[in-house]
Amino acid sequence: MILFINTNLLFSQEVFYLHAVKIAESEVERFEMIQMDYVTGLAQDAKNNGEIKGWALLKPIDNVGEMTEQEYNYVWVHVFENVDQMLKGNQWWMRSKEKYGIDPSVLYSMGDLTKSGYYYWKTEKQIETADPGKYIIMNWATPKDLNKAISLADEISEGFKKSMKKEGMTEWGVASKVLPQGEDQSTIFFWDIYDSMKGAFKHMMNQGVLETINPDDFQEFFENMPDGWDGRGIFEIMTGTSN
Repeated sequence: MILFINTNLLFSQEVFYLHAVKIAESEVERFEMIQMDYVTGLAQDAKNNGEIKGWALLKPIDNVGEMTEQEYNYVWVHVFENVDQMLKGNQWWMRSKEKYGIDPSVLYSMGDLTKSGYYYWKTEKQIETADPGKYIIMNWATPKDLNKAISLADEISEGFKKSMKKEGMTEWGVASKVLPQGEDQSTIFFWDIYDSMKGAFKHMMNQGVLETINPDDFQEFFENMPDGWDGRGIFEIMTGTSN
């Protein structure tokens, strides 16, 4: 899935979008219950029916960052096998009446909530293990040369792939931005999934699998990203579809 040029291959690539929401503290318990007890089942049905590749709900971990209120406190991840599957626009989460006997207007009735935009990405490379992950590091950046960044990421990931299981890393991936595009929009996205908080923190400190990387490769990678990361954070995987 690395740097396809052929148009037919391009549209066969995995795509996904991120969509965040701000839930009031008074609604958090109910929101999480709905997502885990109802929405997850609807998402799994959609996956089993070939309508989506996967779905997950993420939550920023507590007690990390500034002592200010988070702009958004949950992120939905919708994953598709390709653009064709995504553009069918199946609203599977609206099938609560058929599955649970609860009308969507009742199930999803909540107080005021704030939603983000929709951020679409194309997966360029992904390394998965058979093990489940619990924490995901999300990384955004704007390299000088996007193609070079993807190529370097490919080379670097091949170097640490053999150490993933030992360090509790269950998945790694890199994606390029589809939409929106423009000024102040990150163009590359990386994710690192671990089975423990310890593994995620070690990764953030350039330890674990990152200790196996050739320092010269690291230097070349960040020379192409002179402004560093546009943003990084650790999120808990609250729920999602299974294989």
